[in-house]
Amino acid sequence: MKQREKYDHALLEKKIRREELEERLRHIFFPTEKREIFVVIRFREEDSENFQRALRWATNWSKYWTEGDGKWKWHYLRFEKNQVKELKEFFDIVQNVKEMEVLIEGKRIPYGRDLWLPLFWFYLY
Repeated sequence: MKQREKYDHALLEKKIRREELEERLRHIFFPTEKREIFVVIRFREEDSENFQRALRWATNWSKYWTEGDGKWKWHYLRFEKNQVKELKEFFDIVQNVKEMEVLIEGKRIPYGRDLWLPLFWFYLY
């Protein structure tokens, strides 16, 4: 009898996992809530003209913050989906800064700079 109970429990657990998976996929393909996608540009202190131009531009941005000190200081700017024109303008300035990253929804994802950022511009510009 105990073996049958374990077997039934395993079937039930497998069924729950499948239902959870189907619900996750349904949520991905047909989301019920609207997600506010955003892009964060992160760049590090350096001694260059591009950095100085980017810093002047960044300090006037409403969603700008820094983390760290000295040579480990990072500068962050957050752009919402309705600020695509400003994002493109800023990226043209900061793209040649040596240590610069593009974070999608605040996360480092593969090809953020080379794929996702141009897609962002293409669909929302």
